[in-house]
Amino acid sequence: MTGEVTATVDAARRKDITLHHSVTHLMHAALRNVLGKHVAQKGSLVNEEHLRFDFSHFAKLTDEEITAVEKGVNEKIRANIPVVIRSMKKDEAVALGAMALFGEKYGDVVRVVIMDEKYSIELCGGTHVGSTGELGLFKIKSEGAVAAGVRRVEAVCGKAAEELVNTTFVEIGVISGLLKNPKDISKSIENLQSENTSLKKHIEVLEARQLVIIRNELLQKDEIINNVTFIGDIVEVSSPDALKKLCFDLKNKLHDHVAVLCANIDGKPFVAIGIADTVVAAKNLDAGKIIKEHVAALIKGGGGGQKNLATAGGQDISNLKAVIEKVKSLL
Repeated sequence: MTGEVTATVDAARRKDITLHHSVTHLMHAALRNVLGKHVAQKGSLVNEEHLRFDFSHFAKLTDEEITAVEKGVNEKIRANIPVVIRSMKKDEAVALGAMALFGEKYGDVVRVVIMDEKYSIELCGGTHVGSTGELGLFKIKSEGAVAAGVRRVEAVCGKAAEELVNTTFVEIGVISGLLKNPKDISKSIENLQSENTSLKKHIEVLEARQLVIIRNELLQKDEIINNVTFIGDIVEVSSPDALKKLCFDLKNKLHDHVAVLCANIDGKPFVAIGIADTVVAAKNLDAGKIIKEHVAALIKGGGGGQKNLATAGGQDISNLKAVIEKVKSLL
């Protein structure tokens, strides 16, 4: 029984490979019809899941061009054209209009695969369907560049194409449900994107105002230690960038200062240290060095920066107060 199952699976796999191999001929012809006769195969890969086809072309395919290629292939599939395979001399095949496949070597007698003499004639030694109708349905999954002047199409046909369409419809249904089933999904998404952009700008304004408030509160907490203005505190900010900006803003309001600001952001510790250039010179302090030698171990993380401004992030939020005291002890 196991052998019979394996044989059945292998047969199905070979059939799917044959489908994808066969449809490359129709796709090649469709690409030439849509894009121009300069299109030539530059490589391919075929398996039971999909096909990959590389071809010469100078620009990204537009949505309209992709649709036109799919339409051309599917029209030939629905026409259920008999696939004719003939052996003939190479010169005869070339005179007939046969195209050689990339990377193939041919002898004096070649195998010619014809899918409508006015549409697709190619030299090919692979297995093929008996008629194009066996291909069922053709669908392009993606298109992109692989090298200068070479594009790549990934596509499916038959059962794989049907599964792709079904999966896509399910995904669209889920998206539609999340959007409360609008009449126009694209318009609804555009509205959400516009609203998201507007909200982000509004949040940025609010955060900027909040940082000014926090900065002013910090300026009320300064203390003088060995002729250096010191500010150390745990603050509430939304991002490491905001913490760094806050530390930088303090520089414009203080002289001969050291500021160490800590924050718990989404459960992780972040630290920013700012030191006035005058203090860097007078006390031989280096914010980046302090981060690496004293702060990183306390928060189980790492970081660095310049002598006058450095930052760090880590995993342990329990030692933020210890970070402040450690920097303070260096003055």
